[in-house]
Amino acid sequence: MARAKAVSEMADLAQLRSVIAQLEATIRVLRGELEHERNRGESAVREAHAEHATEIAALKAMIDTMRGRLEQGEKAGDAAVQSVRAAGRSEAAELQATIVALRAELEAERERRSNEVSDREQAFERERVVLEDQIRALRAKLEAVT
Repeated sequence: MARAKAVSEMADLAQLRSVIAQLEATIRVLRGELEHERNRGESAVREAHAEHATEIAALKAMIDTMRGRLEQGEKAGDAAVQSVRAAGRSEAAELQATIVALRAELEAERERRSNEVSDREQAFERERVVLEDQIRALRAKLEAVT
């Protein structure tokens, strides 16, 4: 029986070795497949990166171009705003000068009309005095005749 047990143990050991060998072979195959898939994945990533790197570079160039145009437009807009502001200030100064000149002209016209009214009033007063003197003289003559 001991011999049968030893033979049985040897058979079990041989069977275990066979299973271990099969497992090791399976592990090697799986490692090979895993390595192959890893290489394929890395290759796909490199291809995608290369494909997208060109697109990314084109997009970056487009962004830089658009940024340059935007900055030029902004500078042109700022210059236009400054020009409009300067023109507005110039026009405001002209209008202010015109207002001052018109006010002076209006004041001179008021003064002239005031002097004219005063002169006419004085002339009317002198004429009234002369007419009153004539009326008195004519009344005196009329009374002397009657």
